[in-house]
Amino acid sequence: MQKNQGNYEKVLLVLMALVALAVAGLTIWKSQGFADTLQEKRVTPKEELGDIPLESATAATKRLATVFDWKAPEIDGKKVPLNKSVLLVLKDGTLFDLYSKDPNAPNLRDPITNKWLIDNNIPDILSPNVADLDPDKDGFTNLEEFNAQTNPMDPASKPEATQKLFLVQRITNDYILQLASSIMPVQVQRLKPEPKISKFVTEGADFGFEKGESRFRFVSFEKKSAKDDKVGEKDVSELTILDLATNQEVTLVRNEPKNLAEYEARFEFRLGTIQEITQKKGEDFQLPGTGQTYRVVEVEETHAVIAPVGADGSVGTSIQVPRG
Repeated sequence: MQKNQGNYEKVLLVLMALVALAVAGLTIWKSQGFADTLQEKRVTPKEELGDIPLESATAATKRLATVFDWKAPEIDGKKVPLNKSVLLVLKDGTLFDLYSKDPNAPNLRDPITNKWLIDNNIPDILSPNVADLDPDKDGFTNLEEFNAQTNPMDPASKPEATQKLFLVQRITNDYILQLASSIMPVQVQRLKPEPKISKFVTEGADFGFEKGESRFRFVSFEKKSAKDDKVGEKDVSELTILDLATNQEVTLVRNEPKNLAEYEARFEFRLGTIQEITQKKGEDFQLPGTGQTYRVVEVEETHAVIAPVGADGSVGTSIQVPRG
């Protein structure tokens, strides 16, 4: 038994020795491969820069120190500034400099000046219909605000509302009187409006042709006659009366109709929606939305005349309202 055990131990020692030799061999092999990976790689050096080009450096330095006299280019004889941004517009072969301070420079949207367009920051400045636009929505166009020199970008700054008032029709209401007799009390007839009415009046009396009306006052009467080829002598007596409605004197001649026509003005107020206003000469009215009262002073075929009326009844400067 002891002999067999001794043999086993020898075999085991031999095996262990072989394993040790194998491990040592493997370690040596791996160490040789690792050394190869750490092998230094040499870099081939590049060529040297050489000498510094002093002449080129000196020339470049001098160029940087040079002060240039920049001259503005010209387009169609107009210098284009180099130190600011300008808005140049070419229209129909003409160059418009909208920043030009030359008062004689052409206007892009005549009669509105270029300066006014720029100073007021008008939007859509290049739009052909910029004069008809209303950027602040106050009812007045850029052209109307330009003419009034108001702020087109501020609805609180706008032209007078009367600029939107137009006469569209003069309405004639006939009022025809006639002296029908020359014997006191004299007979005065109203021929129109119908029905025909007669009144007998004496000197100094007030009278009218409607119930409760005293529109006229007897001022004076003069009995007169004139030669006539047909009847020999004609009664041309004259009656002078005061029209209390207009504070004007009127002379009536026997049997000669006198038309004291009353005129009405039919206006259109075109601010926002169109509103119609019809007033007789001498009557007062208010422009919608303004709170201002006006009086119709005159009504002609081509225009009307109105005037502002104060709270105390005072009448201000007359304003002509065009027909349109």
